[in-house]
Amino acid sequence: MILEPSGRFLCTLVFCALVWCCTPVLSSDDDVDYYSSVAGLEKLLKTEQVLLTDLKNYIATTKHNIEVLEKEILKIEAEHKTASINIENYLTNPVNAYRLIKRLFYDWHKYEEHFEKVKDNEQLKEWKTKKSQLHFPNKVDFEESALALVRLQQTYNLDVGQVASGILNGIKYGNEMSWTDCLLLGQQLVNARAFNQTKDWINESMKRYSLEEGSSSVSTLDFMEKLGENLMKTGDIDGALEVLRAVVVKDPQRLRVVSEIYNNTYLLPEAYEEEKEYHRTQEFKLYEKVCREEIVRTPAEERDLRCRYYWGVDNAFVLSPFKIEEINEDPYVMLLHDMVTDKQIATIKEIAMPYMKRSTVRDDSSGGSKRRNYRISKNAWLEYTLHPHTEKLLRDLHYATGLETQFSEELQVANYGLGGHYEPHVDFYLTGVTEEYSNRISTSIFYLSDVEQGGATAFPYLKIAIKPTKGSVLFWYNLHRSLDGDYRTKHAGCPVLKGSKWIGNVWTHDRTQFAVRPCGLYRDDESSWEYMMVK
Repeated sequence: MILEPSGRFLCTLVFCALVWCCTPVLSSDDDVDYYSSVAGLEKLLKTEQVLLTDLKNYIATTKHNIEVLEKEILKIEAEHKTASINIENYLTNPVNAYRLIKRLFYDWHKYEEHFEKVKDNEQLKEWKTKKSQLHFPNKVDFEESALALVRLQQTYNLDVGQVASGILNGIKYGNEMSWTDCLLLGQQLVNARAFNQTKDWINESMKRYSLEEGSSSVSTLDFMEKLGENLMKTGDIDGALEVLRAVVVKDPQRLRVVSEIYNNTYLLPEAYEEEKEYHRTQEFKLYEKVCREEIVRTPAEERDLRCRYYWGVDNAFVLSPFKIEEINEDPYVMLLHDMVTDKQIATIKEIAMPYMKRSTVRDDSSGGSKRRNYRISKNAWLEYTLHPHTEKLLRDLHYATGLETQFSEELQVANYGLGGHYEPHVDFYLTGVTEEYSNRISTSIFYLSDVEQGGATAFPYLKIAIKPTKGSVLFWYNLHRSLDGDYRTKHAGCPVLKGSKWIGNVWTHDRTQFAVRPCGLYRDDESSWEYMMVK
């Protein structure tokens, strides 16, 4: 237990004191003795006083370290007490998720230093064996969790102070971030060269720094010095001065070091915001606005849309017709309500869980797939024959749409976690389409969970954002009747702000669909030409 030194540790302290006190002080005079005179005994008394002072300093430092650890333990225990009330609700809070990853990746290294001091070799070996069997986040988890918070902040125009307070869109979800949490996040953004967001988090850190006590440890001040240096390099002189000034206030003896940082640190030639070129486009800005629901359609644009019942192909569902909500007329988009039961959803998740891997995107240059930061999620591919529930999923889709769904890709089950998203893209293939390998005529998204905030399926050019509703299916055609790609269907998965988003994707191909959706005499793809080029 790290709250107090072990008995072995206390014995070690006493033994060290005895050794120090009993060790003779060497002198150049071999004949010197202390017992024979009061003057000699006075020298021994002074020696003991020096040793006593050193020992008291050592014990005071040890007590201080233990007090710091005790405070940290109380904070972590409070987090776990909160989490135990509703684990899923706790972990689907992006602030909680970031702080959990930060504690296990960054903070526990400091705690381990104390373990190594008080444990003997056998205990240390036992601890390392236990640690090897536990799960710890890696550097990628740590970096991506920070970027996820910033992504949410940017997409939904969130105030940094409110995010740090655990408030998302006006709703208080969890505990607050400490000043060190904010400071470390700012440091991560410096490393990621996201300089525009760095200053907000540094400023928030400084606000919280002035309100918290016990923030002047040597390691913390060293960290702040490095951060001030990095801020100087990014060109944020005001932010750097604020950090460095706080260092000197806490420890005036660091004035010389801080002055050297200020005078000898130069702006990096490439110190500019490394925003992706695509993120500067009108299309991406439009996508963010649609995610925030700043752009919506007018009543006139929705006048011809209807909600209706449909009995299905061959009137197979007369007794329990499909509930159709028309979302868009051209290209055709509809929402099918109450398509999947809770029992089906639970089964699909259970089957998919062991196969979940990081989602990838198609690489047209190599013909394979690769990871990309514009798609953050995990998924699994399932054959429909694995279970009657997945077979029913495909069968019902056929009766609801009329398409020959046997020409569909395997069911892709996906889960979006901390800030999970998928930036605007089209589902149809741009290359590699042949008579043998056909294109994706339609997309069907089965919503396998509700999402408390964020996570909508957004169509920037159609000005619509569909919020996930558990059990419903979002369907649209990706291709014109001429089988040319319809670029108006470019869509995205908005970042998940609060909650866990589960979906099942079914992509049906155009092979043998001509009887269901025949083409006209002329190509009809002109309506989407203007959307081919990103503006």
